[in-house]
Amino acid sequence: MSFELNKYVNINRRKLRNGLDVVILYNPKAPIVSMNLSYKVGSKDEKYGRRGFAHLFEHLMFEGSQHVPKGEFDKICSSAGGTNNAYTTYDYTAYTMTIPSHQLELALWLESDRMFFSDISINALETQKKVVTEEILQTVENQPYGRWREYLASNAYSEKSSYSWEVHGSKDDVASSSLEDVNDFFRTFYNPANACLVLAGDCKPQSTFDLVEKYFGFDGKNNSIIRNNFLPEYKLFGQNITTFDNVPLAASFISFHCEDFLSEKLYSADVLSYIVGTGKSSELYKNLVYDKQIASQVGAFVDKREHTSLLTFYAVANSPEVNADVLYYEIKAELNKIKDGSIEFELLEKSKNQLLSQMANEIQYSSGLADMIGNFTLFWDNPDLIFSVLDKYNQVENSSIIALANEYLNFDKAIRVDVLAKG
Repeated sequence: MSFELNKYVNINRRKLRNGLDVVILYNPKAPIVSMNLSYKVGSKDEKYGRRGFAHLFEHLMFEGSQHVPKGEFDKICSSAGGTNNAYTTYDYTAYTMTIPSHQLELALWLESDRMFFSDISINALETQKKVVTEEILQTVENQPYGRWREYLASNAYSEKSSYSWEVHGSKDDVASSSLEDVNDFFRTFYNPANACLVLAGDCKPQSTFDLVEKYFGFDGKNNSIIRNNFLPEYKLFGQNITTFDNVPLAASFISFHCEDFLSEKLYSADVLSYIVGTGKSSELYKNLVYDKQIASQVGAFVDKREHTSLLTFYAVANSPEVNADVLYYEIKAELNKIKDGSIEFELLEKSKNQLLSQMANEIQYSSGLADMIGNFTLFWDNPDLIFSVLDKYNQVENSSIIALANEYLNFDKAIRVDVLAKG
C-alpha cells in the first residue's frame, strides 16, 4: 500500500514566516481539494474553570468573522459545492473542508478569515454556550452509558492532570465563560505558529503555495503558549468504580494505561484491540455474544493521546441476570489467553487485514489523507509517515502482541468502571 501511495501522492511542505506549517498533496485524479486546518489545542490544554473551552471554540469558529457574517460560512461553502466540518480531541482541533478545485481560493479566504479576523460577539458566545450545554446533556448525561468516560478520566488521572476530564468538559465552566475568557483562549492558541494546513487533491504546489501566502501570510499574534505539564505520577492505577444510571443492563469497562501516541507500541495495541474486541469475528464477540450469550455488545479500542493512551475493553450484558462481575471476569479470561500466547496465526492476520482495510479506505480519499497527514505533521513533524504507516501495522507479529499484553494488561493496575441499572 505504501508503494501505491507513493505513485499518486506527492508531498510538498513549506513553513510561512508566521510559523504556519503548510503541506500540499498534489493529486489531479479528481477535480476537488480537501483542506484540513489543525490547531494544536485540545482539552488537555485547558485548566479548571475552562474545561470544555476547546470544544466550545470549535463551535464559536462557525459564528462569523469580520468579513463573513454569522451564518454565512456554511452557506458560502455549500453554494460553492463544498462541505465542511470540525472536531475536537484531547490534543488538537481540526477544521475540514472539501471543495471543487476551482473554488480553492474561496476556501482559503473563508478559513483564513476566521484565523486572522475573528469577531466573536457576546450574542454568539451566549448562543453557543447553550448549544454546547445542550449537547453535553443529550450525548453524555442523558445518554445510556454516556458518563462512563467521565468516571474513567477522573479515576485514571490525577486531578492535577488535564486528562482528568473529557473533551466536552464541564457544563458549569462552559456556562460561566466570558467574552474576555474566549478571546484570550483564541489569541493564545489560534495562532498560525500553532497550526498545520494541509491541502490534498487537484492543487498544483507552486500556485497553491502562492494562494496560501496571500491568505495566510499575515503576522501571527505571538502569544506564548505555556503548555500544561504531564508527569508520570499523574497516572492512577487500580481503581474500581461502580456507578448507577438509567440503563437497562449492566456493563463493565476495563482500561489500562499504555504508551503515548508517538510510540510505535501503539501499532501492536491497535491490532490487539481488533483481535479481542473489534467486529463479529473478535474473540469477545465469539465467546461472550455468540457462544455464551451473556453480552449484547462488546468492544475494544485504543484511546490515543499525546502523553499517554488508554487501552479499553468492554461488554454490555444481554439480560438482567448477567452482572458486571461476570462480564469483568470473562473479559479478563480472554485477555489472559492473549498474555499466555494463545493467538492463532490466522486470527492475527485477519485482524491486521481488517485494520489495514479500514485505514486504506480512509486514506484513499483526499479528506482522509489530509486529516492523517495533518496529524503526522502537527505531532510527529513528519508528513512522510503516511508512506510507512500501513507497513508498520503489517509488520506486527504475535511476539509483539504478547509482549505488549504482558507489559500493560495488569489487572491489579486496571481502571474498572461498572455501570449498573438504578433500582
